[in-house]
Amino acid sequence: MAFGKKKQYSPEPFNQETAAEENGYTEVFEPVSEPVRKSDYAFKVRNLTKDYDGNVVLNNISFDIPSGKIVGLLGPNGCGKTTLMKILAGLIHDYTGMVKIDGRPIGINSKAHVAFLPDCTFFPDRFRTIDCINYYGDFFEDFDKVKAIEFAARFGLDLNQKVKTMSKGMKEKLQLLVVMSRSADIYLLDEPLGGVDPAARSVILDIIMSNYKENATVVLSTHLVNDLEHSFDHILMLGHGTILVNTGIETLRSTGKSVEEIFKEVIGDAWEVD
Repeated sequence: MAFGKKKQYSPEPFNQETAAEENGYTEVFEPVSEPVRKSDYAFKVRNLTKDYDGNVVLNNISFDIPSGKIVGLLGPNGCGKTTLMKILAGLIHDYTGMVKIDGRPIGINSKAHVAFLPDCTFFPDRFRTIDCINYYGDFFEDFDKVKAIEFAARFGLDLNQKVKTMSKGMKEKLQLLVVMSRSADIYLLDEPLGGVDPAARSVILDIIMSNYKENATVVLSTHLVNDLEHSFDHILMLGHGTILVNTGIETLRSTGKSVEEIFKEVIGDAWEVD
């Protein structure tokens, strides 16, 4: 990976104007004091900062995401995508700033409405496929066991196969099928296509796009920009600890460029490889 000198960005809270604005990609946020109906925004984030032992990953970011959109969360490795996902899912608490999910502060109530797919395996090796399905059925009231079993069949997963005998791709399919069997208001999917072969991507993408709850918000983190940009309604790009782009897909398309072209342009040579 060749990393050269990056563009410098210095967003301002509440009315951020990042470096991407000079290209006409960034929308202005509504004032934080302006009353907004609960259903208008899936996420409202203000002055969010998160660091790991002094290494700032998210640097005083503020943004809104409208409800009911399929959101592409884009950015180079290490830009804070997974950290942001975990904060929205309620798994990371040691940050500063305000985060609201569908009008709710992060907590038990918000977690009950969020389905999170992490980028790592979370089921015990001793579990069988059916054990994982039953576990989710016991844990989440909005879980559809029949749908999960149908998904397992589509993926070719044996209900009695143990997790420890599965390949990385099979484990990721198992985790995806239980998450997408929930009727959640918000789905947070961290690299759902990252570890699967190209032949399986279309099936996985179809399951994602055809089975989320009506009017739900789907946030999908991915490096496969070109393959998925046609599925997005909204784009949120992270880089260098800041929000670089936060806008609807039609605004980006009006430039005459693809999302991938804009991504490379905004991120700069952090995206180039030798």
